[in-house]
Amino acid sequence: MLKIYYLSSEIKPFSETDQLASFSKEFSSTLKNNNKDVDIRLIQPKYGFISDRRYILREVIRLKNLSIEFMGVEHSVSLKSGFIPGTRVQVYFMEHKEFFNDSSELIYKSRNGRVYSNNHEKFTFFITAAIETLKKLYWIPDYIICSNWQMSMASVIIKNLYKDELKDTKIVHMIHEINDLYNFDSDIYKKLDINLNKKGKVQNNIINSIPLSDYVYIYNDENKSCEKYINKHKTIKEALKNTKCEFINYSDSLDVSERIDVYNNILAKLKK
Repeated sequence: MLKIYYLSSEIKPFSETDQLASFSKEFSSTLKNNNKDVDIRLIQPKYGFISDRRYILREVIRLKNLSIEFMGVEHSVSLKSGFIPGTRVQVYFMEHKEFFNDSSELIYKSRNGRVYSNNHEKFTFFITAAIETLKKLYWIPDYIICSNWQMSMASVIIKNLYKDELKDTKIVHMIHEINDLYNFDSDIYKKLDINLNKKGKVQNNIINSIPLSDYVYIYNDENKSCEKYINKHKTIKEALKNTKCEFINYSDSLDVSERIDVYNNILAKLKK
């Protein structure tokens, strides 16, 4: 049984701002529904606008009131469980009053368009708590999949802070877009006691996460935006040299059959 833990900031239909949400739903549903030998479990924040009743979310007793130490502070989180509608794909929803309850449907910014100042901190916390949750589940995945800037601290945290517990788990970093949000404040690294580039006030998490990932998938839209960006940045190209990397032409506008081919091809490579 191939075990996959999929971390995402958004999953359709529970939360959605861009392609990542629909990809998360369709990718996981294809793998689960078409392959009996795949155990894929998703986890995302439980934003305040997600309805327990609408999606039939249930408490998980052993995942209730978990104590998580994060950057020197003790936090309490609880997880609920549900399924992507019409599928057998299990999704865990992480509740945390301070970080997620008041998030708008825009997720990363308020309804007036102002970007939340603590985005990097709260998604770094989410990753940490998601990894700690594995201890309560008594479940060690073969792969942890993380996407975009929101989950870009995953490989950094795992390979620095959980390298013994997850020594046999491979990290798959999926990049759907590249923007300035990959630049994390150096204070986050310092508070987590993780080595950093001391020359700057920010840490570029594309450059930092790639060498620590076992596989990197970069999704090109019709304009090949990601590939063009990378070709202009020597440091990113250098980081990719020693990592298994693949550029994939992908967008929501592709036919369903073409998108499913993409998912199945990825799975085939993960099974090797």
